[in-house]
Amino acid sequence: MKNDLIKAKGTVQMTKAKSFACGALALAAGLLAHMACAGAEGADGRYAPAPSPLMTEWGEKVTPENAWREYPRPQMVRAGWTNLNGLWDYAVTKGAEAFPAKWDGQILVPFALESALSGVGRLLDPSEILWYRRTFEANPRAGRRLLLWFEQSDFRTQVFVNGREAGLPHEGGFLPFSYDVTGLVREGANELLVMVWDATNSSLGGIGKQNAKPHGCMYTRVSGLYGTVWLEEVPETHIAGYRVTPDIDAGTVSFSFDVAGSGRAAMPVEVRIGELRAVTDGNGEVCVRMPEGFKLWSPEEPNLYDFTATCGEDAVRGYFGMRKFDMAPDAKGVLRFRLNNSFRYILGTLDQGWWPDGLLTPPSEEAMAWDVKLLKDAGFDMMRKHIKVEPRRYYALCDRLGILVVQDMPSGWGNLEARYGFYRRELKEMIDHLYNVPSIVMWVPYNEAWGQPGPVQTRNTLLWTRRYDPTRLVDGPSGWRDYEGGDLGCGNGERNATRHMPPGVEEAGDAVDRHDYGAKPGMAPVNPRRASFLGEFGGIGCRVDGHLWTTNAWGYGDTGKDADRKAFETKYVNLMDHVGGLAAKGLAGSVYTQTTDVEGEINGLVTYDRKVVKFDPTVLAEAHRRVREAAEKASRGENE
Repeated sequence: MKNDLIKAKGTVQMTKAKSFACGALALAAGLLAHMACAGAEGADGRYAPAPSPLMTEWGEKVTPENAWREYPRPQMVRAGWTNLNGLWDYAVTKGAEAFPAKWDGQILVPFALESALSGVGRLLDPSEILWYRRTFEANPRAGRRLLLWFEQSDFRTQVFVNGREAGLPHEGGFLPFSYDVTGLVREGANELLVMVWDATNSSLGGIGKQNAKPHGCMYTRVSGLYGTVWLEEVPETHIAGYRVTPDIDAGTVSFSFDVAGSGRAAMPVEVRIGELRAVTDGNGEVCVRMPEGFKLWSPEEPNLYDFTATCGEDAVRGYFGMRKFDMAPDAKGVLRFRLNNSFRYILGTLDQGWWPDGLLTPPSEEAMAWDVKLLKDAGFDMMRKHIKVEPRRYYALCDRLGILVVQDMPSGWGNLEARYGFYRRELKEMIDHLYNVPSIVMWVPYNEAWGQPGPVQTRNTLLWTRRYDPTRLVDGPSGWRDYEGGDLGCGNGERNATRHMPPGVEEAGDAVDRHDYGAKPGMAPVNPRRASFLGEFGGIGCRVDGHLWTTNAWGYGDTGKDADRKAFETKYVNLMDHVGGLAAKGLAGSVYTQTTDVEGEINGLVTYDRKVVKFDPTVLAEAHRRVREAAEKASRGENE
C-alpha cells in the first residue's frame, strides 16, 4: 500500500509531534495560533473499544492494525496510495477555543467518536469542536500530485497540513471529498490536523436516522471521521473521475472521463475491456460496442466486466455491469418493473446499515458481506438502503454478490426552505458518486415527508432526478406525502393531509409508494403512469433476550417476551401470502421492515449484534418464491 511519495507514521502508536510544538495553525479567519502540541497515549498504550450494550463478532476482532485496511475506491483503483486509518490523537474543545490545550487521548479512525470501536464512545455536543491529529512522512516528486481523501466525515470538516489550511471547509455528512495537498507537504515528517463541528438535529445537511436524543426509530448520532482517510499519489495530468453507461439494447457501453491537470485538453484516455480497445474523443467520451453474446448483470448472474483506463502516465482499473432497469405495462396494461427487459417483482428489506459497535461504520468488509449474503439466502433480490450512503466497498459487494439496491437520499430536518438548496446539491453529489454502481436501480429522494418541501419543490426535485439520471427509476416520494398519488398513510395512524398537484401536471415519481404496517397492508391503486410499490411494511417484533440494545424495545405485533421463531415465521409467511395477492393485482415490488434489529427496534430478521438469526432461510425463501410466482402469472395475463 505504501509508495515512494508517502509513508504513514503512527498508525498504531502515535509519534509525538515535538517538531511541531511551535507550528503555525492557519485558522479560517486567517489568524495564526502557536500552541504546544502534547502527545497523547492511553494509560497502558493499548487500544480497547468503549463499553457497548452489544458487539458483533467482527467488532470484537477489530484492532488498530486491521481496522479497514482495504482499498476504499473499488471502481477506480490506482496503485499508489497509503491508508491513514488507525490511532489518532483527539481532543474535544468548546467552540470558542481556537485549539486544544491538550489531547484527550487516542481515537481509532475510521470509527465515529460516539461508537464503541472508536475507543471513546462519547457524544459530541453542538457547542463543541472535535479535533484529530496524526503524522505521516512524504517524499515529494516533480510531476506528481498528492491527494488527501476523506471517505466520510460528519459534518463541517476543516483540514490543516503543517499548520496551513488545505482548502475550504467541507460541509456534508456522507460523501467522499479530497484536498490536493501537494504544496503543503515537505520532505520527511508532516502533521495532519482535522477539526470537525457537527450540529446533527439543527444541521443543514442530511442526517438520516441520527438524533441527539435517540428514541423510537431514531438512533445514536455520529460525529467526525467515520470513513477511511487515505493519501493518493497521481500524475500531474490524471483521471479525476468517469461515468460509465451501459445500453443492453444497443449492445454498447459509453464512457465519459473527467481529466484533471494542465495538459488535460490534449490528453486522450484509452479504454481496454479485455481485447477491446477504444480512445476518447475531444470531449473525453467514447462508446464501445460489446462483443456479441455479452453477459447481462442480474442478482442470479452478477456478471461484471473489468476495464482499464490510461491517460498519459495515469492508469486506473474499474468495472461495470450490463443491465437495464425500467417499467412497462404487462399483458393487462398494469405497469410493472423490468430487469433486462423481463418483468421482475422486486422483493427486499429495509436495510438501515447500522451496527452496535461501529454505528454508521461497519466493523469490517466481512461483516458487510454477511448482511448481503443473509438476504440472498432468504430469497430476497433487493434491499432498500434506508436514508444512508454506505462505503464504496459495500456497493461493490452488492455488485459482485448480486442484489438490487433501491437507494435513499439521507433526509434532513429543520427549516425546509433554508436547507432546500443544500439538499439539492447533496442529492446531485450522491447521484454522481454512485452513478457507476450497477446494482443501484432506483433513487428515493424523499422518505415519509422527512425534510420534504412543498408540492412545487418536491415535484421539481423528482423531475430533475429523472432527467439527470435516465438510466434508473425514481421512487417518489416514499410514503406519506405524495402530492400526485394522494396521501399514502402507514396503516398505523400516521397520516398527512391529502394534497394534489393540479390536473394534467406531469407525474414526478415513477412509483406510487405506500407504507403500511398493518396486519394486511394495502397497496397504492394501479396507475397507468406510475408503478405501485409497497415501500415499507411488516416490521414484526421478535425480541431475543440477551441480544437487546435496550429493554425498552419495540416492534409491530411483538411475538413475545423472547424469540419464538415458529410464531415469527408463521406471521411472516401469512404476511407474504397476503402480499402475493397484492402482486397478482398489480403490486410491482415490496420492502419488508427490516434486515436487522437497530437499537430500540426489534423488528429485524436478525438481532442487532448479528448473532441470532430469527428465521429459517428456506422457509422465507419459499414464501418469497410464491410472491414472485403470483406476480409472474399476473404479468402474463394468467388467471389465478
